Amino acid sequence: MSWPAAFLLVLAGDGARPEVAAAQTAAPVAAADEKAVRTADDAFWRAFNACDAASMARWFSEDVEFYHDLTGLTRGRAATVASLLKGPCGTPGLHLRRALVDGSMRFQAIPGYGAMLTGEHLFHARQGDTPERPATLARFLVIWQHQAGGWAMTRIVSYDHRPPPYVATSVAIPLSPEKLKRYVGRYRTQASGDVDISLEEGELVLRSGSLRVTLAASTPDRFFARERDLRIVFQGDRGISEIRIEENGAVVARGVRVEPHR
Repeated sequence: MSWPAAFLLVLAGDGARPEVAAAQTAAPVAAADEKAVRTADDAFWRAFNACDAASMARWFSEDVEFYHDLTGLTRGRAATVASLLKGPCGTPGLHLRRALVDGSMRFQAIPGYGAMLTGEHLFHARQGDTPERPATLARFLVIWQHQAGGWAMTRIVSYDHRPPPYVATSVAIPLSPEKLKRYVGRYRTQASGDVDISLEEGELVLRSGSLRVTLAASTPDRFFARERDLRIVFQGDRGISEIRIEENGAVVARGVRVEPHR
């Protein structure tokens, strides 16, 4: 390995401290490179969100390699663009939008080659006319090279794909344990089987098969799950006799109370 002369002088204890001069020279270049790479990265993802093949292609090197922990390795510009058009952009009625997780991206210069960007991004999905929702969280590592025509991605690693943590958007209102008791019981549904609602440590708990979530009230007869996008609506003219379950804005089950709280 060939070390820069300035670095070797620092190791030797040279009193002139040439590393200071080297850092002063390199700093403006690194800052300019970082701005250019971040601008290029932003332009690529705008093209991705628009499913613009031509604009995406210009940011890949001819020999790009794309490593993905779910789909494997894709080599070459044409194949990489084709995989994006077939996958994220190719499902009828589905639109994906990528958003960078605030504060997650890091820039690192690669002397003599280019730079590296790392971070996390969140993909939002919209199916047809349904509301957009967070779908996948993942990490990325991208190697950018400064080529004759400008900056280009040469190696991409997309990994650690996982469901995003759910954050409830509803605001809970307080209900006393005495008021919560009126919802406790077993509800029979055709879609999900039996749904059991119990009162545990001052909170309603819903169980159905392997599902267990805690419920909080947004109105006296409308509850939301703290752990996922589930909403429970209790109904009945004389006491609670029916239940409606909504997930991601759609009704997924209706049930009748078969074992009320006593």
